[in-house]
This record gives sequence, C-alpha cells and structure tokens, in this order.
Amino acid sequence: MLDIDSVKTLLDHAYGIYFAEARGRWVFRGHSDIDYKLIPSVGRGQHTSKSLRKHEQSLFDIFQREARGLLATAPANEWEWLSLAQHHGLPTRLLDWTHSLLVALYFAVEANTDTDGAILALRSVNKASEAKRMQTPFDLTSPVKFYPNIVTPRIRAQEGLFVVCSAPEAPLDQSLPASWRIQMLRVPSSRKRHLRYELFRLGVHASSLFPDVDGLASRIRWQHAITSPFEEVVTD
Repeated sequence: MLDIDSVKTLLDHAYGIYFAEARGRWVFRGHSDIDYKLIPSVGRGQHTSKSLRKHEQSLFDIFQREARGLLATAPANEWEWLSLAQHHGLPTRLLDWTHSLLVALYFAVEANTDTDGAILALRSVNKASEAKRMQTPFDLTSPVKFYPNIVTPRIRAQEGLFVVCSAPEAPLDQSLPASWRIQMLRVPSSRKRHLRYELFRLGVHASSLFPDVDGLASRIRWQHAITSPFEEVVTD
C-alpha cells in the first residue's frame, strides 16, 4: 500500500494509473480513519424497524412527504430525492465520491488526528442510465454511479457524484460488480498537517469546497491557528 507523504507523491501515482484513463473512470473518496468501512449512513445507525429496508423506506417517505412544503421545486424522481436527502443529512444508501484526487485528500487530512487516513480510488464503468433511473433505487441488485440533476454549490465545488449501494448494510467493496475495483492509499497521521497546508496553498480548503459562510469561517479559523510547515526548514 502506497503512503502519501506529499501532494507530489499522490499526483505521481495518479499520472501512471488514474489519469491514463478517461475522466470519471476512476473516482475518489477520502477517509480520516483508514479503518472506516464503506457502509452508507443508512446501514450504520440503529433503528427500531423490523428490517433495514423498512427503516430506510420510512425515513425516505417521511422526508419526501414533509420536505415538499419547504422546496420551491420538488425533485423529479426518487433518485433526485435521495440526493437531496443525502445533502441535508438524512441517512441514505448513497456514498459520496469525487472526480478530484485533491478533494479526496482534503477529506482524508481535514481531521488532524493520530489515526492514519486513506484515499479510496474506485474504478467503475457503469452509471445509472436514464432507463435505470426510471426504476426505484431501492431495488438495485448491484451498485451504480449516479450523477444528480440537482446540483448544489457544494456538490459542484467538490466535483461530487454518488454511488448508490445495492446492499447498504454491507461494505461497498463486498458487493462490487466484476468490472469494478477499489485501491487504497494510506495517508500517515504524521503527514496530515503538512498535506493540509499543501492543499491550502493549492486552493483546496474549507471555503473552496464549502462555498458558503460556514465554509469561509471554517477556513479563516483554521488559517489563523496554523503555521507553515515549510517555515520549519531553515535555509541560508
């Protein structure tokens, strides 16, 4: 497993593998904890329903019914409703991914903990076609990539997309189609601070990825609490 100790190390690796194929063939995700499982949020929490399916459907039905009165325009179908619910924090069977390696790296280093982080690289071909989106996403037999029509500023800034999981109670890597595969890159905890500063200098930070007042405040707070790791190297 490759250790990512600098942005250059990551990009050198990418040029030989990820960038050699068309954009979108490889997508990425960052975890602050390398042991974090690829289980969507609806498969992680406790519930009182007789089954996870009933729990998930109940969450979705209530959200769909009550959110209509809060929206200027209602989503066109269940797929779009799912992406809206995911954006606003409802547990769903969606996993967030990005086209950008640097965005994935940001989420791997955002929490400067003593735990190693990880970048997941997913190679996948099939996505939810228009025909597939005429069906319900709750009856999938294998996962698919999904590009929502409802594009929030955050999704646009993060170059985001979703993977809709067919078995939301299990890690995604246990239910991959034959043509999909996942690679993991380790982000050592000792390098998180350095990597986050590198990303900041490259324009990847809280206010670029969360283009709202909260993101701006988060970036300013972090920026005024750190010093450059490069200043620790004394040169003549």
